[in-house]
Amino acid sequence: MLEISEITEEVIFLDAQFLIEAKGLKKYFSTEGTGLIKKNKGIVHAVDGIDLIVRKGETVGLVGESGCGKSTLGRLILRLIEPTAGELFFEGQNLYKISGENLRQMRKKMQIIFQDPYASLNPRMPVADIIGEPLITHGMAYGKEKEHRVMELMKIVGLRPYHMKRYPHQFSGGQRQRIGIARALALNPELVVCDEPVSALDVSIQSQVLNLLKDLQQKFNLTYIFISHDLRVVKYISDRVYVMFLGKIVESGKTRDIYNNPLHPYTRFLMSAVPEANPHIRDRERVILEGDVPSPINPPSGCRFHTRCPMAKAVCGELEPPQVDMNGHFVACHRI
Repeated sequence: MLEISEITEEVIFLDAQFLIEAKGLKKYFSTEGTGLIKKNKGIVHAVDGIDLIVRKGETVGLVGESGCGKSTLGRLILRLIEPTAGELFFEGQNLYKISGENLRQMRKKMQIIFQDPYASLNPRMPVADIIGEPLITHGMAYGKEKEHRVMELMKIVGLRPYHMKRYPHQFSGGQRQRIGIARALALNPELVVCDEPVSALDVSIQSQVLNLLKDLQQKFNLTYIFISHDLRVVKYISDRVYVMFLGKIVESGKTRDIYNNPLHPYTRFLMSAVPEANPHIRDRERVILEGDVPSPINPPSGCRFHTRCPMAKAVCGELEPPQVDMNGHFVACHRI
C-alpha cells in the first residue's frame, strides 16, 4: 500500500493541560493490484479528518468496528506512520515538525502495548533482553544498571526474577503481555497507546491485566489511549470515549455520558450488541444493523453511516454533519 500526502496549514494549540492535541488528522493509502500489470484500485480513507484531545493522566477509549481506523490513528499519534494531512501536538510541540535527535528524545515519552503478546516479542531473545532493549537503544542503562532496572520492571508487572533468562514461548499469554507492559514502561513514558492489549487473552486474565494497567497509571501518572472493540472493557478503564466509524469520529464525551445516553445511532447499535450478563434483562430488544459495511475506498457522501442508519434523512446523504456540543458530549448527527 502506498501512502498519499497533501500539504496543510499549521494549526497552533495553546492549552497546556492537553498532552495530545490533534486537528484534522488524515491518513490515506493507495491500493494497487497484483501481477505484472498493477492497476491503482483506489484510495483507502483510513483516518479522515479527526480532531482529538487527551489530557494528562486520563484514559481515553477509542472504540469502533474492526477496520474503522482505530489502530491507524494510534500509530499516527505515535508517529509510527506519517500523516497525509493534519497536525499533532505533544505537550505543545508539533510532533510532525521535529526530526533527528529531537524526535528521538520525544519517542521516549511515547510507548505502545501491542494486541498480540505472541507476535510482539522476539522469540529468540530472553526476557531480560526484551525488556532491556529500549534502555540500550536510548543509552539509558548498561550492564548491572540495566539488569537492576529490568528486575525492577519485572517486579512491578508481577513477574519473578528467575523469569529473566526464559524465552517468550515459555510463558502464558497473560505473562507475555506483562512482558510487553514492562518493556513499554522501561523509558518512563508519559503516554502509552494500548492497542487492544487484552483482546487475545482469556476473560479471567483480561481483568488481571486491566487492573495492572490501572494500578500502573496511578503509580506513574501515565496517560493511556486505549483502543478496543470491546465496549465493556472500555467502560471499565476509560475516562472519556471516542466512537469511530469508517475513519470519522461520530461521538465523544465522558464515559458515563456515552454509555448512559448514547446520542448517535451508530453508538446505540454498538451498545445494543454488548452481551448482557444479567439474566433478567437478556431479553431486551436488540437492534440489528442491516446492509453491508461501506468501503473505505469509496466512502458514502454526507454522513458515512447513513447507508445503514434506519433513521437517515435526505440531508444525511448530502451533507457531512458537524460536531455538536451537548454540554461536553459531542455528536455528529443531523438528527441532533
